[in-house]
Amino acid sequence: MFGTLIQHEILTNLMTFRFFAAVIACVVLVLATTIALTDNYERRLASYNAALQAHHQKNFSAQTYSGFSPRLERPPNPLSLFNQGLDKRAANSILIRRDKVPSLWDDNYHSAGFDNPFRHLLATIDIVSIFQILLSLLALVFAYDAIAGEREDGTLRLILVNPVGRGLFVLAKYLGAMLCLILPILMSFLLALLLQLQSPAIHYSPGDFLRIGGMFLTTIVYVSTFYLIGLLISSMSRHTGTSLIVSLFIWVVLMLICPNVSLFLVNRFIETEERLEQANREIAQIMERFQREKQELRNPFEWPFLLKGSWSGTSISKNVTYIEAESESEISTVKAYYQELEPRRIRAAKAVWLVRKQAYSETFGRKSTTARNALRLSPTGLYYLATSAYAGTDLVAMEAFFKAARQYQQTILDYFYDKKAFGSRQWFASDKEVVRWRDVPRFSYQPLGGLEDASSRAFRELLQFFLLNIVLFILTLVIFSRQDV
Repeated sequence: MFGTLIQHEILTNLMTFRFFAAVIACVVLVLATTIALTDNYERRLASYNAALQAHHQKNFSAQTYSGFSPRLERPPNPLSLFNQGLDKRAANSILIRRDKVPSLWDDNYHSAGFDNPFRHLLATIDIVSIFQILLSLLALVFAYDAIAGEREDGTLRLILVNPVGRGLFVLAKYLGAMLCLILPILMSFLLALLLQLQSPAIHYSPGDFLRIGGMFLTTIVYVSTFYLIGLLISSMSRHTGTSLIVSLFIWVVLMLICPNVSLFLVNRFIETEERLEQANREIAQIMERFQREKQELRNPFEWPFLLKGSWSGTSISKNVTYIEAESESEISTVKAYYQELEPRRIRAAKAVWLVRKQAYSETFGRKSTTARNALRLSPTGLYYLATSAYAGTDLVAMEAFFKAARQYQQTILDYFYDKKAFGSRQWFASDKEVVRWRDVPRFSYQPLGGLEDASSRAFRELLQFFLLNIVLFILTLVIFSRQDV
């Protein structure tokens, strides 16, 4: 009898217009979105390759050690086609400097124009956003008359006359509808993958396919959550019209109001100005102290010039291409100047970084953590957080690039110390010999990947999803069991 109920539910759903609409809507929207996103990714990858080549040539063209300021490029993530997350908001390019430690928050705040990367989470269009809106609505449409319709038509009483428990009846409704809803999800994922793989710019590793599988399973659990919400409403309703209206109201609340209001409250009521002002005062004190130390040293490139000849550069990099004979005696003084100055500059930059790191942890870090917790109040937020972890477009993945940049900066500084570059003539002058960069460390960045790592970051959201599904199913069963047919 249980199998018969499932077959009946599947056939009933497959023969409805809503199933046909679900398939067509998913396929068409995913097709259009995938084509647009794939084209966008191809252009982003072309820009990345062009920038990488240009910066590679420029990075190692400096003629003095002090002129070495390599620019690092972050490659675009092909899985961002599923969930863009923070991939397009975080800085794609970082300039490595001795006087500044790279920071994700710093680059976002000053270049992207907003102080919380979670503020505009729902503003991007990608495959996940299509599923967020469309599939959640379709799940409720499938569920609103699942029990209320049977009760309204009088068929519920006839079904329960047979030797079948109410628990099995609810389970059959759930399994039959979910099997039908999985079909458009599967078709959409396969279609998106086939279109993406047609592009010569997109190459997925076995680990990437596993992470796509993780997003597929997360999508099923997400749809299951909304179906169970609709089923719960249907079990409490006597009329399908009431069930439909309540379901749509709940959808608006969970899909639109709850995530956006939560994020608005996070940005509105978590104050950051006072803590940032305090950090800026501390940073100003550090820099004032460094400037005093710098003024105590005799700058050879300020009037009266110790070195006479031809030179160019900025306050932190110099390139002397010609030194007059009478200035040769001052070379040792210039070497001593930089040997004293550069370690102090580096210490000041690290001190500033520690202040910024603490301040960002107490302000933007607190905002991001609170925003993440606020998003967990809605299935839509849970779905976004879990899929962004699988796609590698979440905050942890973005921070990994900046962490690699900080490690590379330290590697370069260690290289300068090993070369005794600060006290060398080649630090500021190329008149005798330009620097050869054959042995300088190269930047290597491996984006976070692998199913195990992604699943560990998505574990909390997935666990909450599963618990929510269990609670909704049990609640539906309890309410339905206590009602008169």
